[in-house]
Amino acid sequence: MTQEQEDKIIAQAQVILERRLGVNPELKVNFQNVLYYGSYLLGAQMAAKELIPYVMQNYRGDDKVYIKAELDMITSSKRNMQLWFNNTPIRYRNHKRDKKGKLESCECYFEEYKNVIQEVK
Repeated sequence: MTQEQEDKIIAQAQVILERRLGVNPELKVNFQNVLYYGSYLLGAQMAAKELIPYVMQNYRGDDKVYIKAELDMITSSKRNMQLWFNNTPIRYRNHKRDKKGKLESCECYFEEYKNVIQEVK
């Protein structure tokens, strides 16, 4: 990547921070650190994808389905990988069972905490 291309990416990122997130334009963001962190999450994501077959061998029954759902969610995006590293609580939904009652699949998601502030009169 040339210096010109890097400067263009940094300028675009600064515009996004200003317009969409309301960040003060005078705030100096070290985009090199942002780039390193993004690379770190991408590397962790790729490592998790490579380790899935080996990890899945150690689990049986329902545990295997739950671990598979977690690994699929974690490797789906960098944001999910970050939430997983931050120990955000995970919940499960959409359980599907076969005719014998054995768990075939499920979906997992991160819990979201929202602070709601209401004015009381």
